Order: sequence, then C-alpha cells, then structure tokens
Amino acid sequence: MREDAITTPRLVVRRFTSGDLADFLSYQSDPAVRRYLPGAPMTADQALEYLAAQAVLDDDQLDAWHGFAVHHVADDRVIGDVGVWLASDRDHAGDVGFQFDPRYHGQGYAREAMEAFLGHLFGPAGLRAVTAGCDPGNDASWGLMLRLGLRPMPGTEQSLMYGLTREQWLASR
Repeated sequence: MREDAITTPRLVVRRFTSGDLADFLSYQSDPAVRRYLPGAPMTADQALEYLAAQAVLDDDQLDAWHGFAVHHVADDRVIGDVGVWLASDRDHAGDVGFQFDPRYHGQGYAREAMEAFLGHLFGPAGLRAVTAGCDPGNDASWGLMLRLGLRPMPGTEQSLMYGLTREQWLASR
C-alpha cells in the first residue's frame, strides 16, 4: 500500500510526520469534527504517539488503521486526514474514513483527497472493495460518500454503511 505521496492539483495525501502535530490537534479536537465521532479528542501526547506510529506503519499490516495526512499545498498545512482499516478477516477490502478541518469544508477538498485515495486503494494497493460508515445525522459525510460512488448497504439504518467495489469505481471514471 506504500506510496510516498498522492498528489492532486491542490493537495498532497501523504504519511503523517511529527511536524503535523499542531494542525492535527487543531482539527481533530474541533467540536464540529467530533460531533459524529466516538470518544474524546486525542491529547497532545496521544496525538504525537499516533502520528509517529502512522509514519512507520508497515503497509501490509492487517487489523490496523492506515492514516494519511491531507496537506493543503497553497496554505502549507495539514487540513485533514483520510485512512483505511485493513482487517485480517476481509480479503482485499478495507473500511475508509476521513475528517477535515471545518475551515476547509464545502470547498471540495475532502472529495478531491478521497477520490485520489480511492484511486490508490483500488489501483496500486490492490483492494477489491471498500466500505465506510457514518452517523445518519452526518449529512455532509454521507453526501460525500454518495458523490464518491459508495452506495448504502442494506440493513444499516442505525449507522449508515456504504460500499463500493473496484469494478464500480472503475466504471464511474
């Protein structure tokens, strides 16, 4: 799954570094970001440990979250992150997620980053399918998932679950 960076016209999706700490703490502790996420925001120590672990995580590590910083080129800062959970019991499939600084919402950055990330997952990373979930009240997230081509999965009313196969992704490009 390793790729040093995935670039788009406005963003670079890359491994985290310890230099991302201030930006990461800023958005991941924002109440607008936390509204639909379980648990409390990370402390500075927890965040630093997380960033350090993500920087060196083996690409093939299963039962692990693989998180990537989304770096805004013009502003020279991390504005969010995208990632994928690779479970050992799901052959060539992953569960994707994202979170972004509210100051960058509504400008297409999450879609741009996720389209590039999904292209990587279905291309070089070799995944056959992805899923994603969100709270039914999180209109922005489920709207983005629909725009990305993910479709609701049956029987998931409590927490909306979406799915997308490599074939569906390629057919939509």
